[in-house]
Amino acid sequence: MVCRTASFHSPFWISSLRMFSRAQLLTLLACLLLLPTALAQTFQTQDPGPGSVAVGGKWQFHTGDNLVWRNPSYDSSSWEQLSGDKTWGEQTHRGYTGSAWYRKRIEVTGRGSSLAILIPPVDDAYEIYWNGRKIGSYGSLPMHAVWWGVGHSAVYDLGTTPVSGLLTLRVWKAPLASNDPWELGGLHAAPVLGNPSVLAMQAMAPRYLQEHRQLPQLLIGAVVLVAGLLALLLFLRERNQWLFLWMGIYLLAEGLLSFRVLDVIRYGLHFTTVQLYLQFVGSFQDISLWLLLLTLFGFSRERRWRRWTVTLATLYLTAQAVDVTVLYNWQYVGLGMQWTDAITTAIYTLTPLYILFIVGFGLARRKQMELWPVAIAAFLYGVWNSVYQLSGQGQRFTHSTLAVPLAAWGIHVGSYTFSATFLLDTLLFVVLLVTVTRQQFLERRRQAQVEMEIKSAREVQQVLVPQEVPAIPGYSIASIYKPATELGGDFYQVIPLPDSGALVVLGDVSGKGLKAAMVVSLIVGTLRTLVDYTQEPAEILRGLNRRLIGRISAGFATCVVLRVGANGDAVIANAGHLAPYRDGQELPVGGSLPLGIVPDAEYDDVAFHMQESETLTFYTDGIVEARNPQGQLFGFDRVQELSRAGSSAVQIVDEASAFGQEDDITVLTLTRLAASEPARAATVSLTTQIATG
Repeated sequence: MVCRTASFHSPFWISSLRMFSRAQLLTLLACLLLLPTALAQTFQTQDPGPGSVAVGGKWQFHTGDNLVWRNPSYDSSSWEQLSGDKTWGEQTHRGYTGSAWYRKRIEVTGRGSSLAILIPPVDDAYEIYWNGRKIGSYGSLPMHAVWWGVGHSAVYDLGTTPVSGLLTLRVWKAPLASNDPWELGGLHAAPVLGNPSVLAMQAMAPRYLQEHRQLPQLLIGAVVLVAGLLALLLFLRERNQWLFLWMGIYLLAEGLLSFRVLDVIRYGLHFTTVQLYLQFVGSFQDISLWLLLLTLFGFSRERRWRRWTVTLATLYLTAQAVDVTVLYNWQYVGLGMQWTDAITTAIYTLTPLYILFIVGFGLARRKQMELWPVAIAAFLYGVWNSVYQLSGQGQRFTHSTLAVPLAAWGIHVGSYTFSATFLLDTLLFVVLLVTVTRQQFLERRRQAQVEMEIKSAREVQQVLVPQEVPAIPGYSIASIYKPATELGGDFYQVIPLPDSGALVVLGDVSGKGLKAAMVVSLIVGTLRTLVDYTQEPAEILRGLNRRLIGRISAGFATCVVLRVGANGDAVIANAGHLAPYRDGQELPVGGSLPLGIVPDAEYDDVAFHMQESETLTFYTDGIVEARNPQGQLFGFDRVQELSRAGSSAVQIVDEASAFGQEDDITVLTLTRLAASEPARAATVSLTTQIATG
């Protein structure tokens, strides 16, 4: 009856309570009333001795900042309760930044050994108090906040066991950056109690483990740094090889970024220092890679590509500079600074995609198989880095988790991890090294072929420019020829005539090098042929002009021809060349157009008589155009003074060379001897002049 009545007429909760005794009901009520205190109860443990113990359980937590909260006597029973092994962003304060406090009572019984507490990485800076007394800090709190780019553990002494007291953490979290998730702030893991030396080893263990995992990257980074230094040394030896400069800067930046991981972990760089390091070293890496690819694909010589590159590089560096300036004042960040950070981050994240345009247009224009490997490696490198950087941007708004699997991609070999970023960086390094080395090998081979051709042309030119001339009765002839380069454009000939006279020809071809030397060969060969048919200077010039029309591409040649007889009678014709000096006075010769310009150019003979002991001084424009470091020309007046003073050809050339030679120099002097003097042969040491030039 009773049972039936109770089950039929009593409510369920009343019948359930009747199952407990009065003492059990009182105990249950006390637990419910003291639930907040139980959640944040005092952490009690024995002295861990050579071991360690994590401070588990709930911590009292409160946002805001008030130094009164460090006092053990302060009543914090109404504070929120949070787990100490998770950030506050993972619990109840997603996206919160600024100050907050943790409190936890700790009691450790033992036999009088040293006791310390290890605080794992905290976002971002904190001060630690034991029984209201500050025992350490990690970074600095505002107003002059300093925090680390990568957090690390720290150990603080609590005294000798037994100990009992209140542990308090005053934490400050920096404002969230554009790539920060919501789940940040405060403790990441539970603090650990133990012997100071044991905790010190535990604090260092993650660093050693990380360094061990990064060992291959550090070794490759060292190789890359050495390769970069070698490339810069090659550029210092050959300043015209810009490929070496861009390669050297790129490799040095790549190597420094590899060693950045070691520096952050072992020594602890501050947040702003890390950002400055990463962003500007990364900028030099990206821009030097642009210039390297532009050079390889042949775009560096085009004004349009240079203009685009300078514009993008300026935009890139400006965005980096503005962003770093904002980050240096990040503790005071507001909405405007956050937008500035987002915009500048977008600019320097997207700008490196410029390499995709370089590679695409380069392959479209130069379909060379040897450039395909570097194009593929650069494409993969650019796409991956852009996607990886963009995947983490704005994730607290998009809640995207793409950055996590991207960071985990790679190859795992034993305890080593080769990330996708590391693999692509290494691939690009190897491909660039092989490509640049191959191109330089081909360039050296082409250069050797050109040098061989130049050597052959120089040997031909040495044959064409006379080194010895038979004695001309009644005259002394001296000449000196000093080209500005191995191959010059000046020429002269002294051709004896059957009637004891001679033809003296001197001229200058526009330009320098192999092209000018080939024109000189054509002129000398044509001259030798014409002399068999005529010895008239004007007629010789007309014949030379006809042969050169259409054979000097956008060029010309000046020339003066003198026919002199044994009795001093002379005839001269000029084709745009400098008039010779006659004992220091300019000889009035007729002028006309240089050779090779118009087919019907007219040249006139001018007759005169050379007296005994008179000297004619012929020269090319390399004398008057010699220029000193101040930009002053050697000029006609100096040449005239030297001629008037009776200076020899060697003296005139030495004066102009010492002043500052820029062009080929040739001087020829013709002196009529007195009847009692023997003829002296004209001589020239061409080989010596080229060697000293």
